[in-house]
Amino acid sequence: MKLIHVAADRWNFQDEDGTFYFPIGGNMLNDEHPGAGTLFDHFDADDCERRFAVMQEWGLNNLRQAIGVNHVFDAKTGLKAEGMRNWQTFIGLAEKCGVRLQPVGGYPGSNDWFDNNQVADDGESLDNLEKFWSLFVPEFKSHPAIFAWDIHNELWYHMEEHMTIGGGESDILGHFTRPWAEYLQTKYGTVAEMNKHYQAWATYERFTDVPFSVLFKDMPGNPLGYDMKMFLNEKGYKWAKKQVDAIRAASPQHMVVSGDNGWLFPDMDLLLSNGFNNFYHHELYDFVSVHPYPAPQCLETGHGDPLNGGEALIFWLNSVVAMARIDFYEKPVMLQEFGWYGGGESAFLCKLPYRSEEEHADYMRTLMTRLAPHTNGFINWPTCDMPRSDDISNHGGIFTADMKPKALAHVYKELGDTYQGTEMTRQQGTKTVTYSLLQLTTSRQYQDDMWTEIDQLSRQGEILDFRFI
Repeated sequence: MKLIHVAADRWNFQDEDGTFYFPIGGNMLNDEHPGAGTLFDHFDADDCERRFAVMQEWGLNNLRQAIGVNHVFDAKTGLKAEGMRNWQTFIGLAEKCGVRLQPVGGYPGSNDWFDNNQVADDGESLDNLEKFWSLFVPEFKSHPAIFAWDIHNELWYHMEEHMTIGGGESDILGHFTRPWAEYLQTKYGTVAEMNKHYQAWATYERFTDVPFSVLFKDMPGNPLGYDMKMFLNEKGYKWAKKQVDAIRAASPQHMVVSGDNGWLFPDMDLLLSNGFNNFYHHELYDFVSVHPYPAPQCLETGHGDPLNGGEALIFWLNSVVAMARIDFYEKPVMLQEFGWYGGGESAFLCKLPYRSEEEHADYMRTLMTRLAPHTNGFINWPTCDMPRSDDISNHGGIFTADMKPKALAHVYKELGDTYQGTEMTRQQGTKTVTYSLLQLTTSRQYQDDMWTEIDQLSRQGEILDFRFI
């Protein structure tokens, strides 16, 4: 096993001998959702080895795994001996079975997957994260089983529940009040100058009077909405960069990524990656990840569940291709977490009906075949079913909870046989479309119209490239 890097063509992955590497695998090695816990809560090396061996048998070579930060690190005392021994064993088992890792950072003293309050705090909380990376990463410096360090899962500034972790407006807005006023003063210089831009909607006497929210506000064309988004992206960039710098200083040969900063998504307002938008942050990372799930499409206001086929499937396929191409910045684009479910009923934003394993597998084959010319890597959510979860994690796996192959396992085996060791070529666009960042950040109708146009042009056979002004 050798270190992986981005090839000179800025699209493929290669090892140090020049062999092409196509990342294909899953998220989490066992059946626990990282919002509730990880395998490091009760580490079992034999079980991990068995699971890695099943991945290897089915041609899977990449695992995105929550580190279990609080098992390896304490903000006051540093690294924990037992947790580090478990990780040394874990990475050795991965290497033995030919599986490279994307270890995902968590939150010291909190959760491994989401913590809106710590994301908003760039004081002691961020210092602790920098300390964690500075201590943990050198233990695996240049280790070939590390594919890339993933600083965190699905970063955004938000105040409502996200999966298993809640938030609250009173908890996080205090982190933004003073910096928001300072941002406006830096941008405009004087209140009078700011009011020239805002006067069609409102005027203010002081910078501190200007309202602020981390939520999407439908205010078409209002520069206040745009300024709020740009302020959050600037703040998020600084928060992420401090951690990325710590990782690169500790192990400069390893790649770094952030778990999904995809920022445009059909059938919902522009809220994902709020403050951590790839358009503004991609330079921090070696490749770009997106996490597309068709959950908003299944709501009454959406275009329909793609597993129903027909128009719903066509719209979704066109949308996911567009999401991958929107997030192309002259570097690989990976579906680092995505999927759906099969073998039972499930839920994601709403209750979802029974789907068979075969329906799940057929959908995923269709999706990945369509996306292969526009992406480089497919990492399923999750690796195996998580029966204790109440969302699509319960039936979303490539394998059952005990690592028995589902119908989807055969699709991934076919995919690996087709692409492993093969040089991937990104499909060239046939048409460039241009959209306004001001309108996208302030108008839900503008967003909806954009997706309608994308769908129409895609049905006409156009391969779209995107320009945002």
